[in-house]
Amino acid sequence: MKIDDPIPNLSGITGPSPVQRIGPVFDLFAAYGASPVQGPDQAEVSVMGLEIQRLTEQVKKLPDIREAKVQAIESRLEAGTYHAPVADIAEAMFRLSELDRDEA
Repeated sequence: MKIDDPIPNLSGITGPSPVQRIGPVFDLFAAYGASPVQGPDQAEVSVMGLEIQRLTEQVKKLPDIREAKVQAIESRLEAGTYHAPVADIAEAMFRLSELDRDEA
């Protein structure tokens, strides 16, 4: 049994083929006396989009661990001068118990 390849040989195609501006959609343009947009497609990034890109790059450059902050807390722990607020510890314990319950 012979099975023909449903995809034609595309090796001879080089570059995009021109868009044919025919069909019912283009008939609507003619009916209203308008013409379809000519030329290549274009896109522009908004000012906000550029700002988001800039900030994203800055965030990517930040270290995962802030060594100075870690060392400061380690020094205070070793000296016995670091005391975590009880409310913060209770909050952390509560949140961890919620996570454990969600995973079960």
